[in-house]
Amino acid sequence: MERLAAWMPDSVQVRGSAQGLALHNGHAVMLRHGGQCLILDLRRRSLIASLQLDSNRTHCNNASFARLSPYGSPYPLLYVSSCFGDKACLVTRLAPTGSALVQRIIYSSPAYPVAQDWCLDPDSNFLYAFGGRKGGPMSLKKFRLPSPLHPQVILTDSDVLQTIPVNCVKVAQGSKIKNGYAYLPDGDSPGNYWLHIIHLASGREVATLDLNPIGLEPEGVDIQGPWIYISFNTPDPADNCIYRFRTPL
Repeated sequence: MERLAAWMPDSVQVRGSAQGLALHNGHAVMLRHGGQCLILDLRRRSLIASLQLDSNRTHCNNASFARLSPYGSPYPLLYVSSCFGDKACLVTRLAPTGSALVQRIIYSSPAYPVAQDWCLDPDSNFLYAFGGRKGGPMSLKKFRLPSPLHPQVILTDSDVLQTIPVNCVKVAQGSKIKNGYAYLPDGDSPGNYWLHIIHLASGREVATLDLNPIGLEPEGVDIQGPWIYISFNTPDPADNCIYRFRTPL
């Protein structure tokens, strides 16, 4: 993708660092630190909307769409990682005209002392918490997806269905669960940029993409068809970009 500013009218200012990325029907939702949400049309290479997420001034480290669109919304529910503070998953109803926070999901554990990332497996209705200690060890915790009808859900250790150790990631950036695999961008310094692909059933790393030739910090990740989409951060937010890679699986 060409630099983000080329898709923006002069009236729209891009604020904050690039963070979560989620795709739906040719549209890309690109989240910013602080809660700005850019909705992009990837086919027409244009901006659909820029809006501030409701009740969300967080880091927005990751974003995942659910499978179905409730309430007549054009998009499925969006699961956003707040990353800091209580490390909540902020479930959001999204439209080009605005958004509404419909649920907060919280899980606290001594095993997750740093920023926590939430990732949805929409095809199987599972929710994963990804976290640990910066530099390792880290793990994915698997939960049943809570009903969105409850405004607040507090998950405990007794709700954990599976714990998957992740020993290859040093600095968690985002996450995507698809077809039994976890796609985990990694790194916050040059020479340390990777995408790790983990087989969830075995916990084994089955493939790695070297992102260092791009020279930018990877952030959000999503998958459509045979393609992996990764957003990258740049010193100037207007230069942010999304790269597409063919999946090695």
